[in-house]
Amino acid sequence: MSDKDGYPVKNPNKAAKTMSKRIISIIFAALLCAASCAACGDTASAESPASTTASQNAAVPQETEPAETEPEYEPDDLPADLDFGGAAVNLLGWDYSSRPNDVEFGVTEANGEVVNDAIYTRNNNVEERLKIDLVETTVPGDNAARADWVKHVEKSVMAGSKAYDIVAGYSMCGASLAYKNLLWELNDRQYLNFDKPWWPDSLLKEAVCDGKLYFASGDISTNMIYMLYVNYFNKSMFESFGIDNPYEMVRNGTWTIDKLMSVVDTMYSDLNGDGNRDVGDQFGYVCHATFSDGWFFASDLRTTTIGDEGLPVLSPLFGGERAQGLLEKLNTLFAQPGGFLIDYSYDDAYNMNYNMFKEGRIGITTTEALQAYQQFRFSDINYGILPMAKYDEQQESYYTVSSFPYSLYGIPVDIDDPDRAAAVMEALASESYRTVSPALFEVALKVKYSQDADSTEMWDLIRASNVFDFGRIYNDNMSSETYSLYRNAITSHTADWMSTYAKAEKRLAKALARVVEHLTAEG
Repeated sequence: MSDKDGYPVKNPNKAAKTMSKRIISIIFAALLCAASCAACGDTASAESPASTTASQNAAVPQETEPAETEPEYEPDDLPADLDFGGAAVNLLGWDYSSRPNDVEFGVTEANGEVVNDAIYTRNNNVEERLKIDLVETTVPGDNAARADWVKHVEKSVMAGSKAYDIVAGYSMCGASLAYKNLLWELNDRQYLNFDKPWWPDSLLKEAVCDGKLYFASGDISTNMIYMLYVNYFNKSMFESFGIDNPYEMVRNGTWTIDKLMSVVDTMYSDLNGDGNRDVGDQFGYVCHATFSDGWFFASDLRTTTIGDEGLPVLSPLFGGERAQGLLEKLNTLFAQPGGFLIDYSYDDAYNMNYNMFKEGRIGITTTEALQAYQQFRFSDINYGILPMAKYDEQQESYYTVSSFPYSLYGIPVDIDDPDRAAAVMEALASESYRTVSPALFEVALKVKYSQDADSTEMWDLIRASNVFDFGRIYNDNMSSETYSLYRNAITSHTADWMSTYAKAEKRLAKALARVVEHLTAEG
């Protein structure tokens, strides 16, 4: 159902919704049970042949002892008798024309798709629990339309229209609203408990300024999981070239960029016979320029850090020797025969990357977790999942970062009851933790769209390794240089990063100081 502008709205038929919710809850519980059994089963190892159709991609369950109890999930602290008397709570999301309709917003009915139905169930549960009417609308707000989305919210707030209780926008949009002082500070709000597991610690540490937090994300945003940077690898190619089990490399801590380079260089083949390294060939590693961002954070680098006074400052790592060393490694990777960087000079570059992988012409590619759902589930490729490689073996942990299209949730300053909005945010987040994330992660990514138990293990590792960066979040308010400076150095094969950074450091520091000034302004 749509409003007069064609944007999706909540199904108004409460009786029908309640009945559908009960049916979906039964179906959803059965799906989770089936997924749990599958995840516990012993599946083929990385060296064993795997099925080659999407319908066979799920792990095969074996006979196991039934669990004695249901999984335990931490409850939230919302009062059991919280009752908002049927009040309408208006949530503004954002449209994303290039992504599936059931990613996060616009779910108005059950359709049999597990993630869609989990979101539908979550929304109904929150409505019944808090006695509210959750009214969801969206306006265009993806990468190309994000400035217009921010203007839409700004116009609404400045007019005092009180149109939206909660706004959830493309990540950089949330930061822009905070920069414009259009969002309530969330640590002061009743009902929000950021010690709970549905709010990630790393975001809450990196996104604050002077201890203040203006937006949040986590389980409340399905895009937070969908947008994780991961590596997909072609298991058949690895086997045919006699390459060691990459899962074991990950487990023993030897999955590094140097190891990646040594692996992929053996896989190059001039398939079209034109004597050139081009998109018609076979490569060991291919990466679209956008996703090269992931290597910076995977190498335990940051653009900013929280200084002694609790305010964000430029990280000494940003322009340091480690960032220089990483750039040298990446230059080597993309210069060798087995490595290939798809830059912005190519038409339809994203699909070019995905199609090359689905055609069996890429050993490893870096992209978003979403592509297991959107691109690869219907392919014939026998693929697995790996985390981003470490900078070196001395690095203690694997790290990843989310692509920009995840949602940051905030509360506009023009509404009269921000604590009611906070209660709804907390309920949506905690219910997502119990309902949506298990469907998305345990059923969809880890079972439905993964091909073996090893990949399931890798998904757990990747999700736990997600990090955030204040400079990246506030990118739009820092002249976009907190991502473009290093990305451009990669795509242009810059040799001297430290000189490049030194030329930009004063400009970056000034931009960061301006952000801090806005966020700490009185009144």
